[in-house]
Parts: sequence; C-alpha cells; structure tokens
Amino acid sequence: MSVSGFIPQIWSASILRGFERASVFAGVLSREYSGEIKNVGDTVKVPMVGTVAIRDYTKRVPITYDDIQGSTLDITVDQSKYFGLKTEDIEAVQSAPNFLDGAVKNAAYALRDTIDKYSAEILKNGAGTTLYEDMPYPLAAGSAGDPQVVSTGKMLYLELLTEMAQVLDEKNVPREGRFAIVPPFMVRHISHDVIRNGTPNEKPISEYYIARLAGFDILMSNNLPADDEGNVYIVAGSRIAATHIIQIDKVETLRDTTQFGDLVRGLALYTSKVLLPDGVCTALTLNPINWETTP
Repeated sequence: MSVSGFIPQIWSASILRGFERASVFAGVLSREYSGEIKNVGDTVKVPMVGTVAIRDYTKRVPITYDDIQGSTLDITVDQSKYFGLKTEDIEAVQSAPNFLDGAVKNAAYALRDTIDKYSAEILKNGAGTTLYEDMPYPLAAGSAGDPQVVSTGKMLYLELLTEMAQVLDEKNVPREGRFAIVPPFMVRHISHDVIRNGTPNEKPISEYYIARLAGFDILMSNNLPADDEGNVYIVAGSRIAATHIIQIDKVETLRDTTQFGDLVRGLALYTSKVLLPDGVCTALTLNPINWETTP
C-alpha cells in the first residue's frame, strides 16, 4: 500500500507525549528553554540573571544600579537517537487507535530508558554536593575502621532525605519544586514510613510518584547511576537547577524494499544540563544486596 496517507505529526506528537508521561527526569527538570531545535549541534541560549546588591541608603548620595542582564549560557543539543518501526500497512495502523497507541508506547518507553539514564548521569556529575561517596549510606566506620551498617530501621532513608534537604536549605535553594529520585529498594522503606506515620500525600499516587517527604516530591526510577558494586546514587534537587531539552524530529515513512510493508523512522534530539550546581545534591546509598557482604 502507498505511504502517501502517512501523517508524521500524529506520530511525533504522540511519541513525545508518551515519552513525557513515562519519563521521570523529564518531569522534574525545567523545560522552559526547549526553544526550537532542528539538528544536532543547535544551541539554545539561556539568560543568566546577574546578582542584585542591597546597599545602605544615604540622602543626596547617587544610587548605584546593578546590571541584571548578566550573560548567557549556551546549551548545545549534542545527543541524538533514532527509532525504527515496521508494519505491513501504515495507513491501517493510523486508523486503528489501539494499535497506533501500542506502537507509540513502545517507542516512547525505549526513549525513556535511554534518555533518563543520560539525564541522571548529567545530574550526578553536575551536582554541587555529593554525600557518602567514599562510604555509601548507611555505612560508617566501625571501631576497627571497617565499614559497618549503622542501622536497618524503617526510618533509615527518611533521615538521609532530611540531611539532603538540609544541604539544599543551607545553600538557599527554594523549597518549591524540589524532587528526590530514589531506587526501588528505598521505596519499600519509604512506603512503610508513609503508612506507619500517616503522612498525608498532597498528590495522588502514580506510577512513579511515591510521596512528599522532607520537602521533596519522592519519585522512583530504575535508571539512577550506580558504582561498580551496584550501590546507587539518589538524586535530589530543585526544578530550576537543571534543564532538559527534547525534540522528536524528522519522523518519516518509506516502503520496505526487501519485504511488503512500510517503515517508520524518527530522530530524537535532546540534551540535559545542570544550570545551578548548588541546587542538586546526590548521595551514594548501599544496595541491600551488599549488606550481607559488608565486613
């Protein structure tokens, strides 16, 4: 069948919406600088507002004005990934909502895992503070200097989140828009704390949203960075501290020259960048699979 009836806007818009629903990191990072990107290497200019000084006022003394225009930070879109789908009849797929939805979800979820891992690594490497990097939480030096698990109580990770909140507080990071992304083994303990303490949830439980604790929206992800031993870096910060840019570009179709069928392919352009390092804090946490092997 001819591919003349193919509507690329349906696919690109649907895949992008599906990605945004599935992605944890795209949901917590600023998207206001997305702009219009068309190719790898495109640059988005982010205005950096200068500081404003507060001075003593004296009559008849000229007032000093601060230039708040500041400079611009250039963000280069340096990541590109493609997807390719094959079907016997592209027009039939477009006319069958359930089938189209399934194809779109597959592409969106594949993008999610790739881009979330990338964004998580960017946040980890750009964080202004990293806790417990030398000895993952909840380890501490024992009497002989050997690492020992400090506690295995249910309040364990709530204490860590409170410590990370303190780090951000001391750097004057706004509490509004704060997030903490944690692995599944932390969710188990956090969920127990929420139920036991009767902690109210301001948002409905979703696929990735867990609760609001210590001033953070707690979300779960399997795409957090880990060290060579499988210990996981949790990432906490403020929405304004980093940005994420993505564009589904060049969605097109063509006839399969080797078989009877239609091919759909598309290009995703994206990047993530930490704008305010003080607004991101990470902590290395001990994976429970390593607890039994700890001296």
